[in-house]
Amino acid sequence: MVRKAIIIGSPGSKESYNYLKGVDADLHHLASFLKSPIGGSWDDKEIVELNKCTTEKLIGIFQNIKCDYILVYFSGHGHHGLHETMIAINDKETISVSKLISLIQASKGLIIIDACRKSMDEAYSYFSGQEFLSFNSTCNQPDSSDRFKKIISDCDEGISIVYSCSVGEISNETELGGIYTYSLLKTTLDWYYNQENESALEINRANNLSYQFLKKHSEFEQTPQIRNKGNNNQNLNFPFAIR
Repeated sequence: MVRKAIIIGSPGSKESYNYLKGVDADLHHLASFLKSPIGGSWDDKEIVELNKCTTEKLIGIFQNIKCDYILVYFSGHGHHGLHETMIAINDKETISVSKLISLIQASKGLIIIDACRKSMDEAYSYFSGQEFLSFNSTCNQPDSSDRFKKIISDCDEGISIVYSCSVGEISNETELGGIYTYSLLKTTLDWYYNQENESALEINRANNLSYQFLKKHSEFEQTPQIRNKGNNNQNLNFPFAIR
């Protein structure tokens, strides 16, 4: 099985009042997570990291990636238009989530969008985060990559989209990154160290754990959502972490 991860960050202009300081932390956290045994021991060659890329460059990268499973992650500004969510891939250009989906040349895919889904000029809430998250070395579980791929192979074909908030809500952030991304990875770490848990954490369960964390630690309402492209009855509960 061939897999690829595209990690996209776009914090906005540093001169802007709503510059997102936490985007760099998000990209660092997610890449570190993917490379760890918990996240499936992804190799460097399996991960593409983009920061404020142009639309032309983004499309070119997707066109050159043909794989069985793709993970696309975005951290930055976004808003919901008349019919769909738009993300700002740089300071001047936006792209719709549906356009992003159309670029994918993989039979199975997971898209995680940590961005607002309403006006971008709202104030952000803060929560009492911990230090930067850390993950185990990839040397600890050399078979985690194969195990991760085996679980993916048992899932149906299709694309699942995870939104850090619902339509009409903002996606809050701190200097430690987007609260959703932080909570998703923090609760995954907690799951990993609980020896009574199952051997795999699927994205639906991971998202639910994150939501419970958000309700406890964030003063603003933020309700993450998962949507499947096409048939919602498909088994697209892709693995997010293993132990």
